[in-house]
Amino acid sequence: MLDRRTFVLGAAATAALTSALPTHAAGAAPASADTSDIFGKNAGVFLAPGGTPLLLAHQDGQWVLIAEDGSVRITEGLAGADLVDVTGNGTTLTAVGALNGDPIATIWESTDGVTWREARRLHGVRSEFTAVGDGLALGSVVKHERAPVVRIAARRTGSGWNTVPVRGLEWTDGLSATAVAATGDGWIAAAVDISGTVLHTSRDGVTWTVRPRLDGVAVRGLTLVDGRVHWVGNEMVDATPLTGVLDADRTRPAVPQDAKALGVAGTRSGWLTGGRLITVEAAR
Repeated sequence: MLDRRTFVLGAAATAALTSALPTHAAGAAPASADTSDIFGKNAGVFLAPGGTPLLLAHQDGQWVLIAEDGSVRITEGLAGADLVDVTGNGTTLTAVGALNGDPIATIWESTDGVTWREARRLHGVRSEFTAVGDGLALGSVVKHERAPVVRIAARRTGSGWNTVPVRGLEWTDGLSATAVAATGDGWIAAAVDISGTVLHTSRDGVTWTVRPRLDGVAVRGLTLVDGRVHWVGNEMVDATPLTGVLDADRTRPAVPQDAKALGVAGTRSGWLTGGRLITVEAAR
């Protein structure tokens, strides 16, 4: 049986490669890979500079980039990283999670998706970041088995990433953030419980207010499109792929029934199906 962290941060999104990949150097020409057996760990989907959707996934002890055509590139700078989420703003890519072992919440940045550098690390406390979007990273101080006990957050400013206090994220039952995105007047964050998705909004990334939840769906990604907050995820009971707009109807996207939500890349939703990455433009 999957524990809650595996379901929310892994199985509801999925995936790392289990087939062998070529060991070409980072920056070398992409190589094709058989991804038919991917059921493991990934950080999600993002738009690389230039607009190409990529999946950042873990295989054989290394993080790799997988494109929709199946090509694979090995990354640099992520050794020892346990990544949970990734995002991009067109120029800077940000991945969050923790260092392996006794977890230490860490943020990595890249300009091309291949070469990464550590941008922020929380020293002196067991912790991890679990969601990042639009200059805000959310996570928790954790106990054994990474059960969250205290919320943490970091905001990106002109001087880099700085931690900020967190007020009002009243998640219970050891919930962790699964998605965060900017809105027209702040941010929105999601966390998944046994019944669906809990949502909070904030104007400053510090003080959060609960808003109507999304029952029956595990949200993996949030994004603002044409002034409306779109979400992507899977139905809780039978894992049916779903997309929707907050305070509006949910819809069945044009993806196979077994597609698992990976998140959002710009205005596109990312999915894993049949061992491959596919993306779909958000409904307008």
